[in-house]
Amino acid sequence: MRKFFIKSLFLIPLLLFLCYMEFGLGKIPNSYSYKRENLEKQLDSIQVLILGSSQAAHGINPSCFALKTYNLSNISQSIYYDSKITVKYLDKMPKLEYAVINLPYISFGYQIIDGIESWRDYYYSQFWDINYPEIETFNLKRYSKIFLYTPERAISYSLQGFKADLIKDYKANGYVPYDTLNNYKNISDSLGLKRVKLHDSFYKEKRWAENQNYLQQLIEELQKRNIQVVLVTQPVFATYSKFVNKAKLKKTTDTINHICKKYNCKYLNYFTDDRFSKSDFYDNDHLNCIGADKFSKILNNDMVGQK
Repeated sequence: MRKFFIKSLFLIPLLLFLCYMEFGLGKIPNSYSYKRENLEKQLDSIQVLILGSSQAAHGINPSCFALKTYNLSNISQSIYYDSKITVKYLDKMPKLEYAVINLPYISFGYQIIDGIESWRDYYYSQFWDINYPEIETFNLKRYSKIFLYTPERAISYSLQGFKADLIKDYKANGYVPYDTLNNYKNISDSLGLKRVKLHDSFYKEKRWAENQNYLQQLIEELQKRNIQVVLVTQPVFATYSKFVNKAKLKKTTDTINHICKKYNCKYLNYFTDDRFSKSDFYDNDHLNCIGADKFSKILNNDMVGQK
C-alpha cells in the first residue's frame, strides 16, 4: 500500500502536466474550431452557405456575394462532412436561401480515411462532434489533443505558450485567400500532372455509391426547407485539366447532371472556363485572391439568376 501511494505521488505531476497540455492545446484555434465558432456566431443571418474542399475554401470569397454568405468549406473536406455539418445546423439557419456545393474531379470517389490525410477525420470528431463511421472508436486521437496534434507538435506549441497561428489569413466569413506572390512557380505541366496523380491516388470506386447517397440526402434536407441547391465544379488551369482521367471526369459530370435532373437543381460547371487565365491561379487547381474574387462575382450572378 505504501509503495502504491509513493508511485501515485509521482503520477500526480504527470497527470497535471497532461491536463495543462490538453487545456492549452484546446485554446489554439485551428481551421475546424475557427470555422465552427464563426458559423455559430452567424447562423441567424447566413443566406448563402458555401460547401466543399480547398478549391472552395480558397476560391470563393463571400464578400463578393449580394447576400450574406459564409464559406464552410475546408481543406480536403468530403461530401460526407459537407452533408453532416450542414444538416446539424440547418434548422438554426432561418434565413438560408442557397447552398452552393463544390464538387471537384474526384468528389464521388473520395473519403478522407482512404488517403494520407486520414488524421483529419479525428479533427472533425473532436471539433465538430461528427464521426465518420469507419474511424477507430478507441483511437486516442478521438479524445486527446496531444495525440491529435502528435506529441512532438504538442510540445512545440507548449513552448510557444500555445500561441501557434494555425489560422493565418482565415477570415471570419470562412474565406482563406491565396496571395499572388510567385504563383507562376506553382504552375506547370509537371506539377499539374503530379497533382492529378495525387488526387487519383485518393480515388476509390467503392466510395461512389455512398457519396452519391450523402449528396442526395443533403439535397433532400435542403429542399425540404425550400433552400435552393447549386452544384458547382470550379475552374482549374489547363496544366491540371489536361491530365485528368477523361472517363472519370465524364462519370462525375454525368452523375451530377443526373442528380440535378432528379432534384431539379442547377449545375454550374466552370472546370475549363476560358475566362480564367494563369494570372487567376495560385497553383494548378486553386484560384488566387484575384481569381477568387473574379469567380465569386461570376458565381453570384449565375446563382441568383437561376432562381
